[in-house]
Amino acid sequence: MSESILAEVFGIKEGYEVVRTEYGGQFVRLHLDVQESQFVCPKCGSHAVSRKGHRHRELQTVPIGLTPVYLATEVPKCQCRDCGHRFELSPPLPPPIAGSAIDWWRSCKRWRR
Repeated sequence: MSESILAEVFGIKEGYEVVRTEYGGQFVRLHLDVQESQFVCPKCGSHAVSRKGHRHRELQTVPIGLTPVYLATEVPKCQCRDCGHRFELSPPLPPPIAGSAIDWWRSCKRWRR
């Protein structure tokens, strides 16, 4: 699946690629892999980063029709070899939208009047 489709439809940021697609009858699960270009220290900007484990995340995203879609990915734990900073790479989520669902609902109600 192309990266532009992932970004536009599911809000996945660059630096992740789909390595496997699982069709479970009642759902679709996209297994994502972190590309090496994402391993950059947020403190000093160095690419000299060591992996120090990981945890798995499964995120629900926009459905395709009535079929739920899940993004399965690992969240690598890393340490910079230059400055020693420990960090996790954030999951491939779109940036948060200002406001909450309640604010959105209120604005919709105002437009309907």
